[in-house]
Amino acid sequence: MKKIKEISKIMVICLAALGFVFTSCNKTTTALKVTKDKVSVAVGGKESIVIRGGSTPYTVTSQDAKVATATLNRNKITIIGVAEGSTTVSVTDKNKKSITITVTVGNATSGLTFDKRSVSVAVGKEESVTVSGGTAPYTATVKDAANATVTVKDKTITIKGVKAGNTIVTVTDKNKNSGSISVIVK
Repeated sequence: MKKIKEISKIMVICLAALGFVFTSCNKTTTALKVTKDKVSVAVGGKESIVIRGGSTPYTVTSQDAKVATATLNRNKITIIGVAEGSTTVSVTDKNKKSITITVTVGNATSGLTFDKRSVSVAVGKEESVTVSGGTAPYTATVKDAANATVTVKDKTITIKGVKAGNTIVTVTDKNKNSGSISVIVK
């Protein structure tokens, strides 16, 4: 009778261990990744990075907040340049897995300049701005496409009024230096 009890105990322990092994094998973990692991941003500029994988919740920490700050909204990191220099931003998930983003902050004054920092344009009309400094090619984006559109040809930024209102056009060069133009559409 004692042998049967001992064998029963051993069987229960073996079954429990086997169940633990199979349960452990079913867990899937996704590697912690980010859309960019190196960013360059101007002083006062910002860069967004998306976290992919890992396990929520995430935390982000700038190693030198005097150079760049990092904020987190769900899985989107926003890095803002504070002063010239280099730092890193650490991203950590719930399981203590981490990844590092290298951040370089440059001086915005050494970037792009414009012949006009603000323009006023009528609906349906166009206004041109010339960019200097930086390195071609240039790209331009408009914050509110409902108010204006923007095109780039060489060093000429052409802004067309679409609907009355205010918006910002951001011009970026090949090296990620950027500058902004205020736009009033009337």
